[in-house]
Amino acid sequence: MTTITEETNLDAASNPAAAHATMAGAPEHASATAAHATGNDGPATTDGADGGEIELELQQMEDAATTLQKEGMISETEAEEKREQVARTRKMFRDLSPAERAAIVKRRREIGRELMDRQLSGAAVVQAAVRLNHTRLKPLFEQWWPYLNRMSINLQRFGRSTFGAEDQGVVTAFFEKQVGDLEAYVDEQLSVAQGFREKTEARLKEQGDIVFAPSVTKPSLEIGVEAYSRFSMRLLSLLMKFDKVMDHFDFLVWNGVRDQSDVDEETTRFLRKFHPIGVRGYMTHLRLMTTVRGR
Repeated sequence: MTTITEETNLDAASNPAAAHATMAGAPEHASATAAHATGNDGPATTDGADGGEIELELQQMEDAATTLQKEGMISETEAEEKREQVARTRKMFRDLSPAERAAIVKRRREIGRELMDRQLSGAAVVQAAVRLNHTRLKPLFEQWWPYLNRMSINLQRFGRSTFGAEDQGVVTAFFEKQVGDLEAYVDEQLSVAQGFREKTEARLKEQGDIVFAPSVTKPSLEIGVEAYSRFSMRLLSLLMKFDKVMDHFDFLVWNGVRDQSDVDEETTRFLRKFHPIGVRGYMTHLRLMTTVRGR
């Protein structure tokens, strides 16, 4: 890992929007990058960045700007600027080809990985081993967790000077509520999936049927990270816990109890529930980095 300080210029690493704009301004390069990433010149997958998913993210950003303005965290002028930025981004994505969109999302995830490779000078951290078996959770982790992790420590260090004491409390309360709601949802999903699996397994054995016990031998992600806060650790925990939920889903599909489309719906529901905290955390991270660079 590379050691850095908060005063280090992190334009590329902490402002993916700038990197996106650069790549969008060079569509030929973006297309080539995407084609290389997918190994062909055909339609590229974008880990949920196409169609409805990117529109959902943009809508969340637009709604967040309105919320931040109502809570007094940004001025009306700043909110309008953010809405205009969303409108420009929406038009940009609509004009891009699937390959160009793939290149932008790929770069966003690369920047997230770069953030995780940089150690923060003077920060007290907890090292954690992250293992995610299922491929649909890997892009979610890479696109959001590195920014939420950095945001959490910068909110502690620079939250008051960025938002003011009262508004810092509002921001902190929002994230606490969001992560609490996610934890409750994932705990419920895990309890239901595990209970259903146990009942299904007992019933199949009683009937004398063959019971398959599938497992993932090659996880989609297995790395060590440095978490900067309890908030970051809670996010890691709920991601890995939902990965266990998906392990139970695998069992149900293998034994013919559930269809894969049912599992996909449940997974998509979780991804959408995670989306608001990801978008809001990313925007808060960018706002805090403005303060960091100005010191």
